[in-house]
Amino acid sequence: MSKGGVVTFRGSASAAENYLRETYLREGADLPVTHIAVENGQASVRDIDGEQFRRWMEHRDPFDADSPVRGQQRGGQRKSPVYHEVLVSSSKSLSLAAAANPRIGEALEAAMARASVASVEAFAEHAVGRAVMQTRGPQIAVRATRVEATHVQHTSSRGGDPHYHRHMQLLPRVQVHTRKGLEWKAVDGSMVYAAAGRMSAAADLAMSTDPELRRVIAEERYTWEPGVGGGKIAEFEPFVDDFSSRRDQVAAHKEAAEASWRSENPGKEPSARELRAWDQLGWATDRPEKKATAKTAADVIEDQALRLAEVVPQNESRIVVRQDPSTIDPDVIAREAVKDLEAHSTAFSRMELLAAIDRRVADTYVMRGDALTVRSAAIEAATGEVLELDGLDPQNDAKRTRFTTRRVVANDSEVSRRLQKRAQRGGHNGHVAADRGGFSLSEDQAAAARSITGDHALVVVEGAAGSGKTTMLEAANEELLAQDRRLVAISPTKRGALEMGKSIGAQATSVHSLLVAAGASFDDRGRWTLPLRWKPQSDEWRMNKDTVLVVDEAGMLDKETAWALHRYADEQGVGSIVLLGDSKQLPAVGRGGYLRDAWGATTAYHDLKDVRRFRIADGKSTTPQIDTEYADASLKLREREEPEAFVALLQARGQVRTGEVDEVLGRVAETVALETEAGESSIAVASTNTVASRINRAVYDELVARRTIDASVVVQGRDGDPIAKGARVATRLNDKEMDVANRQVWEVHSVQWGGSVIVKDVESGHHRTLDPDYVQDNLQLAFAVTAHGAQGMTVDTAHMVLSDQTDAAGLYVGLTRGRYANVLHAVAVAEDEADVLEQFTAAVSRVRGDEGLSAVQETIARERVQQTAIEAQPERDSLDLSLEEGTFELEPKRRRRWALEGVDAGESAQEAPVATRDALEDYRGEYAKEISVLHQRALERSRENYPAGGEWRWDIEAAEELLSAAEEAQQAMQQRPGTPDAFRAQLEGVRAEFAAQQRAQEQIRRAEQERVAAEARDQRIAEVLADARVRFPGETKQLALARRTELTTADPSMSPDEATRQIRRELNDAAANGTLIDSLQGIRTQNHRAQIEKDRNQGCRPLSVHERLARVNQRSREREASQDHGMEL
Repeated sequence: MSKGGVVTFRGSASAAENYLRETYLREGADLPVTHIAVENGQASVRDIDGEQFRRWMEHRDPFDADSPVRGQQRGGQRKSPVYHEVLVSSSKSLSLAAAANPRIGEALEAAMARASVASVEAFAEHAVGRAVMQTRGPQIAVRATRVEATHVQHTSSRGGDPHYHRHMQLLPRVQVHTRKGLEWKAVDGSMVYAAAGRMSAAADLAMSTDPELRRVIAEERYTWEPGVGGGKIAEFEPFVDDFSSRRDQVAAHKEAAEASWRSENPGKEPSARELRAWDQLGWATDRPEKKATAKTAADVIEDQALRLAEVVPQNESRIVVRQDPSTIDPDVIAREAVKDLEAHSTAFSRMELLAAIDRRVADTYVMRGDALTVRSAAIEAATGEVLELDGLDPQNDAKRTRFTTRRVVANDSEVSRRLQKRAQRGGHNGHVAADRGGFSLSEDQAAAARSITGDHALVVVEGAAGSGKTTMLEAANEELLAQDRRLVAISPTKRGALEMGKSIGAQATSVHSLLVAAGASFDDRGRWTLPLRWKPQSDEWRMNKDTVLVVDEAGMLDKETAWALHRYADEQGVGSIVLLGDSKQLPAVGRGGYLRDAWGATTAYHDLKDVRRFRIADGKSTTPQIDTEYADASLKLREREEPEAFVALLQARGQVRTGEVDEVLGRVAETVALETEAGESSIAVASTNTVASRINRAVYDELVARRTIDASVVVQGRDGDPIAKGARVATRLNDKEMDVANRQVWEVHSVQWGGSVIVKDVESGHHRTLDPDYVQDNLQLAFAVTAHGAQGMTVDTAHMVLSDQTDAAGLYVGLTRGRYANVLHAVAVAEDEADVLEQFTAAVSRVRGDEGLSAVQETIARERVQQTAIEAQPERDSLDLSLEEGTFELEPKRRRRWALEGVDAGESAQEAPVATRDALEDYRGEYAKEISVLHQRALERSRENYPAGGEWRWDIEAAEELLSAAEEAQQAMQQRPGTPDAFRAQLEGVRAEFAAQQRAQEQIRRAEQERVAAEARDQRIAEVLADARVRFPGETKQLALARRTELTTADPSMSPDEATRQIRRELNDAAANGTLIDSLQGIRTQNHRAQIEKDRNQGCRPLSVHERLARVNQRSREREASQDHGMEL
């Protein structure tokens, strides 16, 4: 689960049946399917057979053969998901131990069954459905009262090696309470994906703390250690890599056999016998580069068992290691969990916080009962580690409660402050040669280039895909060189930096490489530690006021790294920082929002929209025309506008393909293979690594069959990918010695028998030799990539595979890579344009990734407005109902009441509703909200006057009161012109109440903003003062003493305590506005110069900078040892 996340299965009933047969019947017999239902927090578990499982997949009651579809009928085409699937997996070493020892295997299966229940219970804790709760109201999230799931135990992977895991299917419908009672409604799909991590963590915690599993492992004399997937078995850990490699080899052979069979049997599905035959074929082939041997699958499995039987248990004492919960500090658990979250999220939900705590508790030696105690204490402790961003906690949507941390707020604030400080300097534009010899820069390009060549301290240039950002920067660089200024390019990725440097002819490296070379370091969470003094750089990387530092793909730079970069750039005196990127494309992997904050701060902002990438392929012209129609449509897609028009354009061009899952992926692979064989550049873009891997293997097999790839010598790459001569591959790890970058694409030139691979850059022709270890761990096929791998690419044709995991940024990237064609592939019923449009529109609406603190606050503000609107809906509904009754239903209800009271209605009463309705309509347009308030008050009075009246009587009384008041006011004005409008005055009074409430709320909001700002300021001051204590202890004391002398000299009556308080206030102000460190650095420089001058006057050799720095550091250590920091005045 932790690797695969959520897989949404949609398609026809036959496709679901085929998936069922392939996944669960490979071993030749039906496996028991377990049904789990969690209702109001109580779980029930029952085994079901294959027929009941199929009934459940049809969204019917599995225990009632005649039951109807639960919830709204999905339709014959079955467009909505059949189910959402997740995995509950054990660790590899635990699976190997279970395969070697039947007792452990039995205990592990039982523990995984209990873990699956815990996972579904965690899902039920947060699950919501979408329902309309009020008449004419919007769909809102409603807490689910019942959720259902099924799961099946597997003991081996598709490759046949030991891998205990459970496939768990979540019913995409949940039972909720609505105004009509209990109903089945569609589950909130975004919540399912958000809950995947929570479910995974709950399952891992349940397995790791399972007392029965731990007891059996100890009794069998094995050593259990904490870890993901239920923990690790130390004795089997050395075998993990060997078995994983063998699994990947077998999977590759089986997929090749399946691809060959399908090509010979189009339109057919393999039988269970054929599936098992492919298993045997996969195991019968020893190595990719060797011929098949005579071994059968049974022989290989027996060989495995013999190898595992050689493992010698080491836990001779048979003691179950159990940690006393009193030895675990819940504060530490909470603190580390929060650090895990803040590493990649500006804000997080309670659901994410619980998952992080579960993972930390699972990494201890506690048992289940103690684990729950520790977990509860850690959850309580976590409240002191986080800041709540809003008081809004809708009861039906746990995702929306957002928390952050003090470090995130301080970090965000400092980055914003440094951006604003640069922006406030202003600047003037420079010059640029717009004529590029054969073409000219667009007006937007030229304007952006002039800002870069001027003296702006901060420039932000965004640009749509294909708008010529690199071309613009190349022109700017030429002008900068003419000014004797230097452009240095950096990027979040080394691949991006290399491509940028090569394109514009400038020095380029990754942001991380630059900072690490300067002395900074980062941990496995991505948290940076900056040096007390930056290391001097070589001439090519030395920066000053004449340096223009360009950050390419700035939208992908995380906020933590941006903080470190700005500290470095500002302290090096970098003259200008240029941020280049597109906030509409892929966001940062960690905390994001950097580019967003930058364009909000700078006055030198440009957005390039003259898109020239897309061309019309007519097959005749050597210079194809620009495809302006597609360019304009891509700009709309970039802004998440008019998805219907974009799909219509693709359909009109014949660039939408549909089908079942296997059909879609097979067609994509075959098309990419044909285009590659024809010498065209082509790429498939998928939303997940799993889908990309499937397409890669299929393309490889197709090209091997066509002899485009020479498979005479093959080695195994990352994830078992076959690497052979002619294959397109990507390196997945930066390596300075081999001179390769992550996600850099190559063509395999040759494969050596020793396992090394020589790759070639197709454009430059340069070769690199990759050693066998690098190949196995970091080289993979690259015919298909995810959106992160595709960003920055331009090819002839791009194929975008649409799925439920596709988001707006990934969709935009995938559909703008192709120069001549961008084809959309969707899993949908053939020719069902509505289904494709629905999926496409859903993808456009998915905005993922972290966009920073300001974006979170804007989202919270929008949600408050939505929540207010939802809360006000009953009042609006009540008013609308009253008006409708005044027109159509009020008269019958009046007659009923009069009849009960013995009143003769008469003809005049029949005309009253129309007249009173017209009277109220005159006010309703201007005072709709105020009328709803008066109606609610009248309703409350009616309930007080007639306690036993019933809803119908109360509502009629309230409606009549309002209608009568409006009618009397109008009659009075008609009879005596100039008479004050009493009803309008009443409405104006309500409006004045609203205004007063809004003013009060605004005061509260401002006070909250001031409080948060004050907390951020205090945090910033504390960090700067702490930094000053460590880096400038002597200078801090010197500054304070000098200032005390100034104060007491200027005012002899000032006491020492008053002077101390004044100095503290000034130090705090200096720390807050960022001038304290600069002042202390200035004092240190003056002291150094004074000491050098003194040494010269005394005839001594002046100390070098390094010697003096060593002396300063020694004095700092001495002061720290004596606790005399000079700050505690």
